[in-house]
Amino acid sequence: MSKEIIIIEEIPITLERKNIKNMYLRVLPPNGEVKVSAPLFLSDKNISEFIKDRKEWILKKQELILTNKIKSPLKYKTGEKHPLWGEEYTLQLIKNNKIKYGFIDKEKGILYLPVPNRSTIEKREKILNEFYRRELQNAIPSVLSKCCKIVGKYPKDVKVRKMKNWGNCKKDGRITLNLNLAKKNPICLEYVMIHELCHLIEFNHGKKFKKLMDKYCPNWKKIKKILNE
Repeated sequence: MSKEIIIIEEIPITLERKNIKNMYLRVLPPNGEVKVSAPLFLSDKNISEFIKDRKEWILKKQELILTNKIKSPLKYKTGEKHPLWGEEYTLQLIKNNKIKYGFIDKEKGILYLPVPNRSTIEKREKILNEFYRRELQNAIPSVLSKCCKIVGKYPKDVKVRKMKNWGNCKKDGRITLNLNLAKKNPICLEYVMIHELCHLIEFNHGKKFKKLMDKYCPNWKKIKKILNE
């Protein structure tokens, strides 16, 4: 296998020649890098024609990636950036059977994550999610106590899980929080907690509910924007 950088139609191409039968073209986030995998026997002319025929598609794909700031798929490997409580940390995988849970070094900005040998992307993602779960669970008691005093309502139970919404409140008083709140600024957790507690008074999102939010969390609209960034 060989790799080289070539320029075709003013487009930089990372070309890899492999022992394969067909040619493959990819335009990758976050910067729209163009990668081509080509069979060993294919001529430079054939490769050039392949790219020229797809130039318009390549340019549109690059524009889409850059305009929408599409990020590369996470691989949960050393060197990646991952958020925690609104701050960005550099992930550092470690192999240590004595360490069960991830931990951070705030001064160095490093998030250490213990993983088994030959771990898969899915396994590393699961371990990181468990780290976020523990972080959120540890933060909940003090935030819950503060917010309950503000709103004057107390939930039956508060659980953490991965979900589409930031929070959920059932009519029986059970609240569920999205574990990804551990990635956000701590003020976002307070906002979501107050939001869900207000549902114990007003179950919908109508005018009465918004008045409750204005009363118990005056800057909730600003925090909501921060949460959804």
